[in-house]
Amino acid sequence: MNNKNSPDWWSDPRFWNDFAPLMFDSERWGNAVEDVEGMINLTGSVPPEKILDVGCGPGRHSLELGKKGYRAIGIDINEIYLETAEKLSRSGEFVIPPVFLNCDMREIATEESFSGSFSFFQSLGYFEDPDEDLKVCTGVYEALEAGGWFLVEMDGKETTAASFEERTWMERDGRTILLEYEAEAAWSMLHNRWQFRDIDGSWHEYEFSYRLYSAVELGELLEKAGFATIEFFGALDGRPYNQDAKRLVALARR
Repeated sequence: MNNKNSPDWWSDPRFWNDFAPLMFDSERWGNAVEDVEGMINLTGSVPPEKILDVGCGPGRHSLELGKKGYRAIGIDINEIYLETAEKLSRSGEFVIPPVFLNCDMREIATEESFSGSFSFFQSLGYFEDPDEDLKVCTGVYEALEAGGWFLVEMDGKETTAASFEERTWMERDGRTILLEYEAEAAWSMLHNRWQFRDIDGSWHEYEFSYRLYSAVELGELLEKAGFATIEFFGALDGRPYNQDAKRLVALARR
């Protein structure tokens, strides 16, 4: 299978399902506990506040929030991921079971208002037109209560450049995986070429690009969406966004 850098690559369920073992391995599931603790510490959120998970995938963070007594609603375009999230929400021990909705993040399909929202794990920047990213952020802004917060965590332009590797090999669930990267459009985009050899020996390949934001550019995007104040951190543990930053984290408040 060869999927060549379609502008709508993010809407292809084959990509997300084929690479689920890479993106959502046991380590990433375990990291959700620490991620949520970081979110709580940075935002000062307390249960049972209502929180919107934008691009929730299989529900790692919403499920953890439900265990802590938050009212979490996760939205995603991938129906198979949502089926996994819903199954887990029925099988675990939750103070408040999370709710999952199938919708495009550009059209938030709920009229409820939220105390906070978050977008983790590079869920912002997929769309070819940057105005579509603005549409996402504006939709989140409008879904928040007065004083509500939006926490964004992604690959920053600065952090990606500092730790850049052209290719990485790994093994997951009996698959051999090769990830190749190339900066393009003057570091405004990151081109990805992901390949894996399945257990039957067949090779599958996907090519796609997503937008890289610097802290300044992400701040401008959030300000344009209407947010009043924005802080930056170098990881969800609250470290500064400087030369030692691991990720780009922005905390915007309405």
